[in-house]
Amino acid sequence: MLDDDVHLVRTFVLAAEARSAGDHPFGALLVVENERVAEARNRVITDRDITAHAETVLVRDLERQRRSELLADGTVYASCEPCPMCVGAMFWAGVRRVVYGLSTARLTQLATAPGATPVGFTITAPEIGAAATPPMTFDGPHREDDAAAPHLGFWVR
Repeated sequence: MLDDDVHLVRTFVLAAEARSAGDHPFGALLVVENERVAEARNRVITDRDITAHAETVLVRDLERQRRSELLADGTVYASCEPCPMCVGAMFWAGVRRVVYGLSTARLTQLATAPGATPVGFTITAPEIGAAATPPMTFDGPHREDDAAAPHLGFWVR
């Protein structure tokens, strides 16, 4: 049986590491048969690539290593609910199950200054996943307070 909680906590550590490196605080990993086979963190600033979200970095790294077939056999754990771009990348790479910590709604609250207009998508990853054929399963949010910790003070300065 998968230990979702343990793997999710690791994504929160990866998110904190990303923030410490100057990137946005997001982390992701792949687990196959309860073994972590790959980890990634956001690299948007480091790589100067707005698409270098943790989930897309994970998919790209596995593809470059010629191990992308593992994505269909495992579960991706993400510190935050994946954005539509990441959902699409994971779908086309074969991912069918994702477990995440922070919800997009909570992230939007953390990232929006008082009185400012929120920016982002209102469609959720579970909604996109349910509309896919074959469908993707999204399980979350989980441990939102822990998942929010790396974001506190990051977005609204």
